[in-house]
Amino acid sequence: MLWTEKYRPQKLEEIIGQDVFVQDAKTWKNGMPNLLLYGEAGVGKTAAAGVVANFILGAEKQGNFFEINASDDRRLEVVRTTIKEISSARKIGDVPHKVILLDEMDGMTPDAQNALKRLMERYSDNVRFIITCNHRHKIIYPLQSRCAHYNFKRLTDSQVKWVLERIIVSENISDIDSEQLDTFISGVQGDVRRAITELQASVSSNTP
Repeated sequence: MLWTEKYRPQKLEEIIGQDVFVQDAKTWKNGMPNLLLYGEAGVGKTAAAGVVANFILGAEKQGNFFEINASDDRRLEVVRTTIKEISSARKIGDVPHKVILLDEMDGMTPDAQNALKRLMERYSDNVRFIITCNHRHKIIYPLQSRCAHYNFKRLTDSQVKWVLERIIVSENISDIDSEQLDTFISGVQGDVRRAITELQASVSSNTP
């Protein structure tokens, strides 16, 4: 199993390095705003979206949480069919609303983004959207204005080390010393996803 999945955060308290987001999210139990999470790759935007869905939807997450890679499904027709169908369908169980994650939204065409804006307005009682992107300026302003914005920053070396040390302990890895780890961490430049991926690769190939 990929360690990026195995050690993906499940609770708000497990999100590292995004304190403002976590503090605000703790107030969303009975409903959240539409969200725009932006920042460089590998800093936890998609993982944070899943955690918020866990927090809001709980045991009713299945059937109420939908993840769409907007850079793959970037066409206007996807908004008019798939996303519209999800948005208009009734929520399941006792939840405040459904949650749709549109990952890598900066890859979606402007026409599709404009159509999404109308869905946000029409089905605001039934669904909330979480938009992630690397480049906020590629999201049209009418969408930006309908979302609460959170800038996900690269983790510090000490924060990345905190994450990796817990993985090392959990996986019973004993042949990586602190100096090796510090050198490795300085090379990933705050990209925790890359750090976890490369750590697993080096351990699997026995080349720490």
